[in-house]
This record gives sequence, structure tokens and C-alpha cells, in this order.
Amino acid sequence: MRLSYAAWVAAIGRHYRAVLAASLLLSVLAALSLTRLRLDINVLNMLPRGTPAFDDFKSFVGAFGQLDELLLLVDGAPPAELRSFVDALAPRLLACDAIAEVHARIDTDRMLEGMLGTYLFHYIPEEAYGEVAARLTPEAIDAQVAVDRAILAAPFDLSAVRQVVADPLGFRRIAGQHLAGAYADLGPALEGGYFTARDGGALLVFVHPNGSAFDSVFTARLMEEVGRAVAETAGELDDHGVRVRYAGAYAFALEDASMFKRDIARYTVLSLLGVLAIFFVAYGNLRILPFVTYPLIVTTLVTFALSLFLYDELNALSLSFAAILYGLAIDSGIYFYTRLLEERRRRGGDIGAAVTATLAGLGRANVAATATSAGAFVVIGLSTLSTVRQLGVLTAIGMLATTVEFFTLYPALGFLLGSGARGDLRSAEPVRMARWAAAVRGRAWGIRLAVAAMAVVLAGEAFQVELDATLNKLRPADSAAMRVQDEIAARFMRESGSGSGAVVVHGDSVEEALERHEQVAALLRDYRARGLLRSVQSIDAVLPSARTQQARLARFNALPRAAAAASLRDSLERQGFKADRFRTFLDDFAQPKVETLQVGDPALAPLAFMIQHHLRTRGDGTIAAAYLEPADGVAWPDLARQLRADLGALPVAIAARPLLEFELGRVLRRELLLFLALAFLGNLAILMAVLRDVRTALAVITPDALVVLALFAGMAALGVAIDPVNLVIPPLIFGIGVDNGVYLAITLRQRGSIEAAIRSIGRAITVTSLTTIAGFGFLAFSGYPPLATMGRLMAIGLALSLAGTFFLLPALLPRRAAGL
Repeated sequence: MRLSYAAWVAAIGRHYRAVLAASLLLSVLAALSLTRLRLDINVLNMLPRGTPAFDDFKSFVGAFGQLDELLLLVDGAPPAELRSFVDALAPRLLACDAIAEVHARIDTDRMLEGMLGTYLFHYIPEEAYGEVAARLTPEAIDAQVAVDRAILAAPFDLSAVRQVVADPLGFRRIAGQHLAGAYADLGPALEGGYFTARDGGALLVFVHPNGSAFDSVFTARLMEEVGRAVAETAGELDDHGVRVRYAGAYAFALEDASMFKRDIARYTVLSLLGVLAIFFVAYGNLRILPFVTYPLIVTTLVTFALSLFLYDELNALSLSFAAILYGLAIDSGIYFYTRLLEERRRRGGDIGAAVTATLAGLGRANVAATATSAGAFVVIGLSTLSTVRQLGVLTAIGMLATTVEFFTLYPALGFLLGSGARGDLRSAEPVRMARWAAAVRGRAWGIRLAVAAMAVVLAGEAFQVELDATLNKLRPADSAAMRVQDEIAARFMRESGSGSGAVVVHGDSVEEALERHEQVAALLRDYRARGLLRSVQSIDAVLPSARTQQARLARFNALPRAAAAASLRDSLERQGFKADRFRTFLDDFAQPKVETLQVGDPALAPLAFMIQHHLRTRGDGTIAAAYLEPADGVAWPDLARQLRADLGALPVAIAARPLLEFELGRVLRRELLLFLALAFLGNLAILMAVLRDVRTALAVITPDALVVLALFAGMAALGVAIDPVNLVIPPLIFGIGVDNGVYLAITLRQRGSIEAAIRSIGRAITVTSLTTIAGFGFLAFSGYPPLATMGRLMAIGLALSLAGTFFLLPALLPRRAAGL
């Protein structure tokens, strides 16, 4: 083996400049490729594919506007001033290049003229035609005309006059009640057609841009144009008291992009300062810095470049692999440099012999340590959560690249830098740590019993840790857009119970989608009558299918209209009205009706915004959504199962955040068990293959198993739940934490005693652990809460793992480990 290492090192010694030049060229090419790097700021993209709860929700959100909508909350002034401001702002917004549609007000007069005028009888449900027929008897007509006379006897009101002339028999009230019942007290109030808060103190404006919220360049330009339109409107009206705040996908996307930039800058600066401080304290000089940082730069750039071949975009979690890799990959350089200094002293400055001895002494340990760390990330790479999977795959690639560098780039750097200034350690040997390890070794059985007892106690508490699959936890910690979104929900919407959702049905045509939607809506209204639902919103009240309209018009055409018209004319004249003023109604009422109302009809234009909320046409047909909210005590999973059973073969999708979060909780539970099993058994298998001793392998992995239990127990005690991001902690603790034990066990074999092993490698273990802790610890300053939590927990876990290496592992390693 030593001859093989010697030949390899001799070859590198002859060509070390070429090796360094090739690595530099590779780094430059990798850096140039980063211009293609794209960031994914869509939280939903982290969810698994292939499960209805996830696929249906993502498809629904993408189809019905939540991902292409900007909300403007306008308040801070009296209602009249708010309306004037919105009236002036809307056309300015619509003139912006980045905006396709603006919905600031519904034209209620035009809606009444169309839906409750020309198409009045299309909106009277079939079951109400019995009441319509009852109103057409001579006695009922006389009574209604008397009511009309009483209405007009009230203080003069032009709107009342118009309503009586347009509808002397009161049919609009029947249709209006049907329409109002479909949306009773569910959405914003429509005072004067404006989307008004229930307290009257705010208005909403809905903006639909013509580009993606996840195009950061477009979103920045959009928000700049909107801000300029708001400022110009305030200047024109000389009203700077009106406040405009933003929510919706574009506001979230802008916040996320800003957070990414801040986090990247923060990681870079803090990691550099942290490593400089650690190196200076450990070595008393910074000569090691170029030795360890240059390979790290090469590794990071190459891994980023390879990510472009694997993924179109990186997300908030996978982007953090660079900070994690910084803390992990630097370990190889520290171990190599520390051992190189030691071997150079022992060999009188012969750099070739020192490099050879360093590779021979650390080669197996490096392969094992890198394999366990990479294995942990490979386990993470099996996750169904794409963001977690990306983190695992990219970091595993980086760790494998580090192994290649250990046997190529590090020896080349040894020849370049190792023959220069000596760069000795501040003190030759960590004697105090060696004494601690010897003391621990002398109390082996007592410590082993304490470890067993501690494991039992911690396990009981660790099993109490909870899972948190709430999507809102994946938002930035300080989110102004989320606060505005919550305020909109509180001020404009009725208080929600179990969380709303939607049943989405597909049809090859608009008519087929509407007919199927009516079946769904009828079932949901039955559920509401049975107490299963709190509310139902459907489009069939505003846009009935052609089949339903035809059935209603057939009932209308069967009415005794001619006789009723004659009776009405007679009653009007007898009670003092001029019948000619009602000629429009009389002529229209007498005519049969066959034409149906279709999507795109001018009469529906005032409610186009509402229709888009329920109906969307795509390349493969049309989808229609009915919105529902379960009654208190009705769980979404149970409701979804019942809906699927009752709707049978109807092609529906059920989309609800509570349903998604329930399914995500199941995924977290399944993956947590998978991660724990694979991380423990996989690392144990690697340790057994490298250390060639079962007892030694179990001894090395035991402190990290205890750390995982301690972390879970602490999380349970403090109320910190396992979420889709910190789910990765157990395999990382196993994969990274055992590195220290591997190096210690192999060095123990080489040096013959635990004291000698600690004197040789104790400083490197400490420094590598501290740099890894720093790599994760600086994530605690992230603006992304799950990532910050993961950083804190990993820093704590790795600190405990370091302590276990010195205070537990010497007692756990078998006595014959030195003779491996």
C-alpha cells in the first residue's frame, strides 16, 4: 500500500503545477456556467408529485389565479376618499406594461340590467316557478300592484321608480334571492360595487399581471410600476393619507428573492469570518487558509455547475448546500494539513515523504468519513420532497468531489505550499484533551452504564416530538406580505373554521364542465343541509349550464303569460298607473324565450372576475371549481373520502390546504422513519466495512445515536416540531457526527493508545467540528425560518457529537480496537 501511495505521490510531485492549473481552469469554467443558475421561489414546488392531495392542490392554485394575482389593500382614509383614490388608480394600473387586468369595482347597475333584466328568467330556478305562476293570478297581480303603489308613495326615489317600472310583478326579488344565497356573507361586501371590508374602512384591488410571479426580473419591474402608479395617484388627488399595501404571489416572490440575496451575502461573510477566527485560534496563524479554501472553492463551483445539469432551478433549502458543504468539505484540508505538518517534522522536511505518509495515514479514514457524510446526504436525496432531495443530491456530489481532491489536489498543494514557511501549530500536542480521554477510558464501564440509562430516559421523551406540516411555516420570518394577507382575510372574509377548499371538475367543453359542476354543487348544498359544510360557493348561480337554462325557459314559456299581461295592464290602469310606461316589460314578458346565456356574453361582463374565480378554459378543456368549507368538527380527510365516494366516476380533483398538510404530515412521518433506519444501518454498514470490527463500529455510532435522541427529546420539551426542512437532521447527525469517531478509531489503531491518538488528531477533530458547526450555525441567521431552525439544531447536535467524541467514545471503544 505504501509503495502504491509513494508512486502516486511521486507522479503528482512531478506534475503538481499541471494539476493546479487544471483545477483552476475547471473552476473558471464552472464559475462562467453560474450565469445560467436560476432560483425557485415557489414554495409549492417542494411538494411531492404523484399524490392527489399535492397534485390537485398545485394544479388548482396554478389554474385559479393565486399564483398570478397581486392584491392591493387600500385604507387609511374615509370611505369616500378611498373610492376616489381607487377610481383614479385603476386606469393608471391598467396602463402599466406589466399588467393585463385590474378589478377594482363591479358595475352593479350594468349587472342588474343584464342578469336581472334581459336574462331575468334564466336566473329563476325551476323550483321557484311555482311561486312565479302563483304571482300571475288576477288576485296576486292586484296585490303586487298595490305594493308597487305603496313603494312609490314613499319619499321620492328615482331608483325605486326604475325598479317598479322594470319589474312590476317582483320577479327580480326571486332571482336576486337565489343569487344572493350562492354567496351569502362569504366574500367582501360590495358597497357601490367596490370590494369593501366588513368594517367599511378598506378596499381591495385585484391586479393580474401578464408575467410570472417567479420571474424575479419581471416581478421587480411590476412592483416598481405599481408603486409609481400609486405615488402619481396620491399626488394627483393631493391625498397622501391613503395607504396602499401589497399581498399575493408577486409580493411574496419579491420578498423571497430579497431574502435569498440577503442570505447568500450573510452566509458568505459570516462563514469567512468564522473560519478565519477558528483557524487563528487553533493554529496561531492563517497559513492554512489558502490550503483549505482553494479546494473548497473548486468543490463548490463544480457542484454548482453540475447542478445545472440536474435541476432547472435551486430553491431556498438546496441553495444552502454551499454553506453546509463549506463546513464539511473543509475538514479534509484541516486533517491533511495537520498531519502534513506532523509528518514533515518527523521526516526532517522531506515534503514528498511527508505527503506520502499523510495519504497513507489518512486515506482510509478520509474515504470512510466522506462516505458516511455523503451517505447521509444520499439518504436525504431519496426524499419525495424536491427541495430536500436537491439538498441531499448536491451535497453528496460535493462530498464525493472532496474525496477526489483529497488524493489529487491536496497532495499538489502540499508540494506547492508545504515546502514553504513551516507554519507549526501553536502547541505541538493537545495534551489536555489526551488526559481527558485517558480519564474517560479509565472509567469505561461506569460511562457505558450511564450511556445506556441516558438512552432509555431520552428515548421516552424523544418519541413525544411532534410533526409540523403547516405551509405558512415555510414563509420568510419577517413577511410584510403575509401580515397583509392575514389582515385581508380578517377584514374582508368571514371567519374561517376548518379551512376552505375546492372541488374542481373537468369537462371537454364549457357546457360539459358546467353540467358536471352543477352535479357537484347540488351534492355540496346537500352536505350543507346535512350539517357537513359551513359554506358553499358555486358558479351555477351566476352561469347556469345551457341545459339548466333551457329547462327554466321551458317553464317560463309554459306560463299563461298573455293572460297575465292583460291582467297586469288592467290592474295598473285601475290603480292609477299609466300602463304605457310598462310597455317594455309587458312586451318582453309576452315573448317566448329560447336564447341561452353563454360565457363571454356582455351581460356577464360585470361579473367576469367572479366567473374567472370558478371557471377556466385550458388547452385540454374547461375546469370549474366549487368552493366549500367544512362545518366545525368535520375533518378534511374524512370529507374528501366521502366526496370521492359520492361523486363516483365524475372526474374531480379535491384541493384544500388542510388536506395537503394532512398528507404532508403522513409523508414527514414516513420519511422520518426511513431516514432514521437508513442513516443508522447505512452508516453502520460503512463503519463495519472500513473498521472491520462490529464492536468498534457500534462504539463509533453510539454517541451520535444518543445525540439524535437528545435532540428529539429537547425539541419535544421546547415545543419545536419536525418540519419538512429539519426532517434531514437525523441522517446528517449520523453521517457527519461519525466522522470524528472514524478518524479517532483509525488513529488509535495506528498510535496504539487513546492518549497518543488524541495527541495526534485531537486538534484536527476539534477544528473540523467547529468549522462544520459554523457552516450549519450561520444558517441560524437565515430569514427562512425552517432553515434557521435546522441551522440551530444541527449546530447543537454537532457540538454534542464533538463532546461525545472526547467524553464518551474513548470509554465505548473496545480495548482491542488498538489492534485492528
